[in-house]
Amino acid sequence: MRGFRFGLTGRGLAMLVFGGLIATGASLIGEPDLAWVGVFVTCLPVVGLVVVLALPPRLTCERSVAPDSLPVGEMARVRLSVTSNRTASFSALGFRDRLPDALGRDATFELIRGLGRWRQAAGYDVATRQRGHFQIGPLRVRNLDAFGVAWRSWQATGDTTSLRVTPRLWALSLPKGGRASGASGDATPQRIGNAGTDDVLVREHRHGDGMRRVHWKMSAKRGELMVRLEEQPWDPAMTIIVDTRVAAHIGSGPESTLEWVLSLGASLATELLRDRLRVSLLGADGVIFRPINGESTGAAARLLATVTDVEPSGRAFLEDCLADPDALGTARTVVAGLGLLHSRDAAALVAATARVADIDALVPDARAFRLPADVVVAHEKACRLLTTSGWNVATFGPEATVPQGWGRLVAQREAR
Repeated sequence: MRGFRFGLTGRGLAMLVFGGLIATGASLIGEPDLAWVGVFVTCLPVVGLVVVLALPPRLTCERSVAPDSLPVGEMARVRLSVTSNRTASFSALGFRDRLPDALGRDATFELIRGLGRWRQAAGYDVATRQRGHFQIGPLRVRNLDAFGVAWRSWQATGDTTSLRVTPRLWALSLPKGGRASGASGDATPQRIGNAGTDDVLVREHRHGDGMRRVHWKMSAKRGELMVRLEEQPWDPAMTIIVDTRVAAHIGSGPESTLEWVLSLGASLATELLRDRLRVSLLGADGVIFRPINGESTGAAARLLATVTDVEPSGRAFLEDCLADPDALGTARTVVAGLGLLHSRDAAALVAATARVADIDALVPDARAFRLPADVVVAHEKACRLLTTSGWNVATFGPEATVPQGWGRLVAQREAR
């Protein structure tokens, strides 16, 4: 039996002490009847301890969590089923289900059962406040005798249960007309089918387009004329840079700007994967997520699992992860969720994206976060370098949600 402990409660200790004093005092003054009362009071905690040690309930625990994977901010329901397989056991039971600190305090509840075998269900809600994989359990049991004078505790038989808390996903609308444009000025085409060289690319019909190029099946589906673009080379891929450097971010835990940009990256990547477009995630330590050829429905789930496990990076600058010429792949579009920047970071970003068509970035508003003056100056200088190099840079403040920051970035892009 794991984690076995036993002892007397405060009541049991008090009875042991006062019973002994009564028995001793009564013997000294020649009161045998009172002395027997003292002996009885003294023996009661001892008997209680013998009972809880000799007749403990044999408990097993089954635990389930629904759902077992959910975004930050939602509630998970933990259900417990406790079974006693021992007939000769009468006791009051206290339970404590172990929770990681990130999920709050341990869950506690009590049961008072009589003789016989029994099965009892219990449940509680868990608030998910931080991204990560967590183990719930084990269940610890504290058994009291019928008089509440003695106890024993142990770990119930049963496994721990896993709970995955993913970054919060937001519904993000993509810019009107798509995210990239070709040499002819066509809006970003929409892809039909799986990724590959034989993809059928379509866009809205425009004046002057020949009727031979009309894709009738997609036109009927969309309710408007759509034309084929097989002859136009275009790689519908995006790379999302997520600045995972812990030193570059403001705050800690779920309210930090690191979690903000991770939520942005996961939300945007999920939207693109739903449209069956290729998307890669790049962090300060290298590639976080990259598509697998032939992967379709499982890509979004794999993305969330990967982002959930992202650890903050100890790197000081972004140049290391951008030094690899293949880091950005063949993407025509780059969106970056960044932390506080240095001129070295800006220079590395500019150099790595020299051949990228559209380059956007969301960065913290250093002034709104009330940071020291030298940090503000360095950050704003780096942002100006990005802007003058063709980047579309928007800022977010401490109260801004991901959709608000994204909406500002998109509005700036469409106004250019």
